[in-house]
Amino acid sequence: MNKIKTILIVDDEQGYRDLLHRALSEQGYTVLVAAGGPEALDILKRDEVDIIITDMKMPKMDGLDVVIASRQLRPDIPIILMTGYAVEERVQEALARKASICLQKPFQMKELETALQSFLIT
Repeated sequence: MNKIKTILIVDDEQGYRDLLHRALSEQGYTVLVAAGGPEALDILKRDEVDIIITDMKMPKMDGLDVVIASRQLRPDIPIILMTGYAVEERVQEALARKASICLQKPFQMKELETALQSFLIT
């Protein structure tokens, strides 16, 4: 059986945050949410987080910025990117900087669960 893990969701769109929070909480995960990169980094400094799920397109700090800053705080934390746009240069750079996977929005929850299971099985 999977050990309950803590997931940090970073997305400036409240609808996506709420949807993912609800779906992942129902699956037994502890879910923290951030509306953007600066808030996510505050949470990452303060709380025990096992995996980050971040949108790519956000104001102030985009997903690449979140990956870079998160890697400075927690070099080995898995990071899943989400994007509603075609895979672009900044997504490729984020993946090169060890973001773990990129999911294309809209995605099926099964796709996200498969990605999470590959990281969270203990």
